[in-house]
Amino acid sequence: MIPNFNNRYSQMNVQSVSEECKVCSVQTSSTHLGMDICRACASFFKRVKTKERKFPCRRGDWSCATANGGVLACRGCRFEKCVSIGLEYKGPLRPRRKATVSILHQIKTESKASFERRREQELMMIRKHGLHDRLPHPSEQELYEMHQDTCNEIYRIYLVESQTFFRNVFPEFASLSRKEQDIILKNYMCVLGIVEGYHNSQRLWGKAKRYVSCSAVTCVDVEREYNGLEHFENGRLVVSVARSFTEEQQERFLPIFERSKIDEREHYALMALILSEQGETQTCLHSSNLKIVDSELSEEAHAILDRYQLEVLEELQLYYRNEVGLKEFSTRLGNLMSLNHVIQECRSLLKVFMRFYTTMFDVFITENSLKEFLF
Repeated sequence: MIPNFNNRYSQMNVQSVSEECKVCSVQTSSTHLGMDICRACASFFKRVKTKERKFPCRRGDWSCATANGGVLACRGCRFEKCVSIGLEYKGPLRPRRKATVSILHQIKTESKASFERRREQELMMIRKHGLHDRLPHPSEQELYEMHQDTCNEIYRIYLVESQTFFRNVFPEFASLSRKEQDIILKNYMCVLGIVEGYHNSQRLWGKAKRYVSCSAVTCVDVEREYNGLEHFENGRLVVSVARSFTEEQQERFLPIFERSKIDEREHYALMALILSEQGETQTCLHSSNLKIVDSELSEEAHAILDRYQLEVLEELQLYYRNEVGLKEFSTRLGNLMSLNHVIQECRSLLKVFMRFYTTMFDVFITENSLKEFLF
């Protein structure tokens, strides 16, 4: 393999001329919007301005830290910081793509087809394995408790099918570089799994919190007492951490999820809206906090993300007006955006837990596709 000397030179050159972003304090090597700010903050400011969005302060006093490494980023204070240093953007909105098919209908069709394919593959594997405990369910459909022997293969099935779903529903991303496609897809599959898991749990078990859906046909019994763990190295520690992770994620997500009472159409909309947070947050490896980081995505990538989001929101407004009969629907849209934001927080928790899990068991030595997804 030929070394990329140009890239090495570029990295050395960046280090020699880097300045601090005036908004989030990360190192940046060039100006954006005429000021010393990083690309992530410039993109954030432009998106807020062009879409005329308004964010409240998370704490209510407009004094949240915006520096990299602070606690969970407050978008309201981040935008106010941009304004206070004199940032301006008066550019035009990006041209929108012409949709030939309803994106929400496409999400519905593709997600159902993907789920059925996953279900068939999982059942075939579980029946062959023969050691899964079947869970009782009023409908008598086949549901099983997750088993250590097959969880990696089930995860692989999910990754493959999610990629197919993503490319069929969001074809515009094919015009981006492979690196950008991988970044967007990797982040999307993580949050998509969270949305699907809670939606499927509610569909199967209602408000019961004992079982959490992990895949098309497997669940975790959070109340189960595991015996014989003393025979496995660090067994009790892993179960304890997994249970704590599940409880913390449920504490964050379930209250707003249950309060929102989203219907099927809103669920499909949420499956698209979770794309919109790309490049604004990153997992902190030592805690569940999030950091503001310099985005790795181009302006073209952000423009595509914005167009999909706008298309979904416009379809939702038509649905609220014409099919639900609502004149005022800001609360329902606000619930979806709040769900979107808390899902990004859950993504951070999930990645921290998965890194712990893979470190304990070293399970991804040969599973390169899974390793690339999480790291």
